[in-house]
Amino acid sequence: MTLEEVKAVATSYFEQLTNKQDVGYVDTLFTDDIAFYDPAIVPDGEAHGHAEVKQFFSVFFKVFPDVHFEIDDFFAEGNKVAIRFTWTGTHKTEFLGIELKERHVSVPGIDIFHIEDGKIAEVRVAFDRGHLIEQLGGIHHPF
Repeated sequence: MTLEEVKAVATSYFEQLTNKQDVGYVDTLFTDDIAFYDPAIVPDGEAHGHAEVKQFFSVFFKVFPDVHFEIDDFFAEGNKVAIRFTWTGTHKTEFLGIELKERHVSVPGIDIFHIEDGKIAEVRVAFDRGHLIEQLGGIHHPF
């Protein structure tokens, strides 16, 4: 694959899957044995295969039905892509054990994609889960 093709696959993750909330796109976007690591996936932070990834995104989109991801930085080399993003959304149902408070959140993070044969084979998501929980009203700083 060319670097431009690799970039296009990673970009489609945000354009088609997360921003359009097209869970069916999982079948096209990811390899059958996709390994997806995200601290928002409870309890263990991992999803493997299309069914588990679809389940995660179905729940995520239910919790944040107006979610939107904005790409802040984009780096690609070979078959790997790193994208720094900020996602925003409004909390609409219980999430991570936090009751509904309908708070709007803004969460910066980074995704690292490993792409094989035109599909994403691995995703590693990093974001500050404590920062998200604080915005949702689940924890409070003493000062």
